[in-house]
Parts: sequence; structure tokens; C-alpha cells
Amino acid sequence: MKTLVQLVLGLICLMGISGSSPQVKPITIKVLSFNIRHGEDNFGGSNLRTVIKLIKEHQPHLVALQGVDSLVSEGQLKFHMRQIALQTNMYYAYGASDVLEEGSQGVGILSVWPFEKLQKLGLPGRPNIPPRMLLCGLIRHSDKLTFRFCNTQLDYTSAMDRGLQAAFLNQLLGESIQPVVLAVDMGVKPNEQPYFSFRKNWFDAARGSQLSTRVDGLPGERMDYVFIQEQKRVRVGTYKLIRDYPDASTHYPILTTIEFL
Repeated sequence: MKTLVQLVLGLICLMGISGSSPQVKPITIKVLSFNIRHGEDNFGGSNLRTVIKLIKEHQPHLVALQGVDSLVSEGQLKFHMRQIALQTNMYYAYGASDVLEEGSQGVGILSVWPFEKLQKLGLPGRPNIPPRMLLCGLIRHSDKLTFRFCNTQLDYTSAMDRGLQAAFLNQLLGESIQPVVLAVDMGVKPNEQPYFSFRKNWFDAARGSQLSTRVDGLPGERMDYVFIQEQKRVRVGTYKLIRDYPDASTHYPILTTIEFL
């Protein structure tokens, strides 16, 4: 009888220990997205020092930049992504959209972790118009988490192209096996057609926010977005606009945290 009582008490103790074990903390990743307007501030000077300062101040794990140039000026190559990466000690990738005689312009991504693979795809659009580029990097954070970080800028000159490009992105990335973090300079508000493609399969990091992402914008004029593919083990943590440097660009930088459970 004594042995039976000891056995029962032992089982109760084990159940208590297992029931009180701490929950696993989510993996939190900080993302910064910013249209740097070809490296020029609102007065025509370089804004790269401000961009670098922003990254160093806020210490994001991932950075998506739109309006990036790689041009030859006065006999020297001015490659924005390389300059920023060297100053912030981050890995980088660049996807060219418009190829010009003096160089190219497009989108770029930076990461504190190396990219295992890179993917560059032209978005659909009108014939004879340089395609907008989708740039994605596959990142292995740990044995428990591998995800894709993507960045693009839709065509601001054509409403039809924007709608087609948004639908293409959702179809391509919405059912991805790996979680996807997608930064987009969409150029439209949440009540316009291209945004509707992201109502299914995606979390909008700023869902419900009326803050304009343009420096001169009115409430509700949100043009820049960070989307997270809807999965059971992913959620949005925080979201804010960084308004400390309104002269750095016509856009405000977006800063958001994403939690992988």
C-alpha cells in the first residue's frame, strides 16, 4: 500500500513539473521598409547617410529598399546597396528593374543573416515597358525557421499593370510552403483594387492604420506595405512609421516586428 501511494505521488509531481514548463518564446524579427527615392533627399542632396543612420539606430534584422540606383556618375559607380551594406555590416542583394545607359535602378534587400538562395522575377506588365522586379531571398534563421524575404515596387504609371502585378504576387507567394515576408511600394491606398489581392492569404502589418506613408500624404493614404503570409504560427508584433527624418524622402520608413511562434 505504501509503495502504491509513493507511485501516485510521484506521478502527480511529474505532471506538475511538465504542466509548469515555460512556453517557448517566439522568434521576433524586425523589418524596415523604405523607398529611398534614388538616393536623393527632398532638396536634391544624397540621403544615404540618413538611410545608414536609420538602420544603425533601429537595428532591423531585415531591410527592404525601393528606388535604389546602381549608376555611373562622373566616372564613378554609385551602387547604393553596396554602400549601405558596407556601412551597416549586412548581407545584400539587388534586383534591377530599369536598365539605362549609365546603369540601372530597382529594389534591394539587406539581412543580418546570409541568403541561402536568391530569386529575381520580372512582374507582368505592358509590352516594351521595363518589367518591375520581384526580389526574394531565402533565409535560414535556425533549424526551426526558414523563410522568404521579398521586396518589390509596382508600376506607378498604370493602374491596370498594378492590378495585374498584385494578383501575380499573391498567386506566386500566397501559397508558399515557407513563410513569406513581403515589402511592397504599391502606390495605392487600401481601398483600391491592387490591395484587394492581399486580403486573402496575407496579414497587413498596418491593418486598420490611417497614417499616410507619404510625407505630404493625407490620412488614409497608405502607399507602402509590409505583408506577412498568413500561417498559424506567424503574427504581427508592432508597427510604426519613422517620422524623424521627413526630408530624407517623399516616403516615410516603415518599421514592423514579426513573431514566429
